[in-house]
Amino acid sequence: MFETIDILSFMISVTGMVQAGLLLLVLRNEGTSAWHVNRWMGIFLLALSMSFARDIVLLLGGTAVALLLEPLLFSAYFALAPAVYLYFREMSGDLPDRPWLHMLAVPLACCAVAAMMVMVFIRYGDRLFGGDPLHITFDTDFDLSLVATGLLVGLFVFVSVYHIALSRVAHRYTKMLKAKGDHDSLLRRRWVRGVVLCLHSALVAFVLSQLLQMVSRDMHWSNMLVNLGFVLVLLRLNFLLASQPFRTGNAHEQTGINDLRPERRSVMDEYQTAQICKRLEQVAGDGQTLFDPLLTMPKLATRIGVTPNQLSHTLNNVLGQSFFEFVNSVRVHRAAGLLCAEHDRTIIDIAMEVGFNSKSTFNLAFKRVTGMTPSHYRTQAITKPDGLDLSTRFGLTPITPSGN
Repeated sequence: MFETIDILSFMISVTGMVQAGLLLLVLRNEGTSAWHVNRWMGIFLLALSMSFARDIVLLLGGTAVALLLEPLLFSAYFALAPAVYLYFREMSGDLPDRPWLHMLAVPLACCAVAAMMVMVFIRYGDRLFGGDPLHITFDTDFDLSLVATGLLVGLFVFVSVYHIALSRVAHRYTKMLKAKGDHDSLLRRRWVRGVVLCLHSALVAFVLSQLLQMVSRDMHWSNMLVNLGFVLVLLRLNFLLASQPFRTGNAHEQTGINDLRPERRSVMDEYQTAQICKRLEQVAGDGQTLFDPLLTMPKLATRIGVTPNQLSHTLNNVLGQSFFEFVNSVRVHRAAGLLCAEHDRTIIDIAMEVGFNSKSTFNLAFKRVTGMTPSHYRTQAITKPDGLDLSTRFGLTPITPSGN
């Protein structure tokens, strides 16, 4: 018969797996291009589900079955932190050239745990298949305890390194959003902070669960409380991802240069760069895409048929601009023409038309590009109409690769 604590633990674990599944559906329903970013969060959710699965397998299958599956279940923990890290790297448009190398620790850990389980079954197989409980300590089996402790310490160090790296990536991303200054960027910044807090909480809860298991002989209560914490984190994460103030992508659009999508090289050739620049020139002239106030790096990358990393490479290394500098320069160029041509329109009206959400943000971006405020520029345009040539005076050059 199951005890009350076993039933509670089972219910919490099942609830956690259901929550993870629902959240995975939310991410998947955002579309194909969004999944290019959300896949990392999906891996995080699958790995987190392994924590719930361990308790379910132990309760329904027994110790022997749980230990047979331990290489798979335990190694999944090594995917938690890298998945979160890569999620924010891709969201910020700065994905590494070989992101899957960050998952190399998973198969390595699986092999190490499998070797350990072979030792366990060689020494205690009869007891395990006989249904006897097994509790290994340094006093009863020093070698196995040393290996198990080494794996846990390695996992703690591994998680801590990625925990720090994630904090740095999130800090840079939120700092970039703060610098943009518009209302939507500030909403996104607040959303990112909330998600990072949830993910940090999940990682910390996992570390605490492993520490409790190391010092406690009765792991039922510690596992149940930690899994309950995971469920609460998933509930909060479900709410945040369902109510995010933006989307990480739209439906995939065929653009004719989708062969650029696989990134097997860190540096793109001149033809690929020229194609991206050509697409950027097209969207700069369509009068819509770059004037969308909700425009993001992933959204623009999807629009021109490349990955955010390829777009970022072209903007930074070929055009010499960041994403926001490029977008703002096109918007300011358009706004400058409207300021000169339509004297009766208010500055805020023109700012809204070209994609800015506030006059202060528009003034700041306009001054960075032209060296003067919009009102001063309009005055100069009226008094000295021949003295203003944006394309030459303010460095708004055509979108072509340098050297071409």
